[in-house]
Amino acid sequence: MSTYILTSMFNGGFNLQAAEVFRQKISKRNKFAFVASEFEKIHEKTDKYFCIFLNMFKEAGIHFKEAYVIDGRMTADEAQKKVAEADVIWLSGGDTPTQFRYFQKYGLEKTIKQHSGVVIGMSAGSINMAKTSICTLSCGHFKQKIYNGLACVDISVEPHFIRNEVSDELIDLSEKHTIYGLCDESFIVCSGKTIEFYGEIYKLSHKIIERV
Repeated sequence: MSTYILTSMFNGGFNLQAAEVFRQKISKRNKFAFVASEFEKIHEKTDKYFCIFLNMFKEAGIHFKEAYVIDGRMTADEAQKKVAEADVIWLSGGDTPTQFRYFQKYGLEKTIKQHSGVVIGMSAGSINMAKTSICTLSCGHFKQKIYNGLACVDISVEPHFIRNEVSDELIDLSEKHTIYGLCDESFIVCSGKTIEFYGEIYKLSHKIIERV
């Protein structure tokens, strides 16, 4: 059974709760695939963040035998094969619609959705894991976009959420969409029909905001 973990951001490494949960959920540690948000440019930046997050796993006591970046330095066939082989897939942060277009261009949509291991999204990666991906101005996108995402999970998230800075945009969107506001350091774990919430997370629905 697949395990999906949606995160916002961890400042200075995984917090104690995240490290403990990740150690529990990640039982197979042979291969780690870091899927970029920008596939064909800024490779140096991609490699920098790959090293940063891989080191965060090491500091949490999680060591992979092999770890690699998935981006345009691979062919589509190679990318699909490497993602399918991984025990853990990391969908990185960045520009959300751009990342999803690369998923489509490199044929990774089905590969990620059908993966039976652990898939972890951060920020843009978390948004794109949803059945309905909601990109807001509030979250730093250039324009608001709503589209069909990977459908790994049936919940939509707003990363980097700050309770006392909720925008009118989010309130209006909550009339039609239920959105979970993920504060930094928080995360959601979905496995089958089970959803677990860790840290400071808020549910926005029908213009009502409540902590979960």
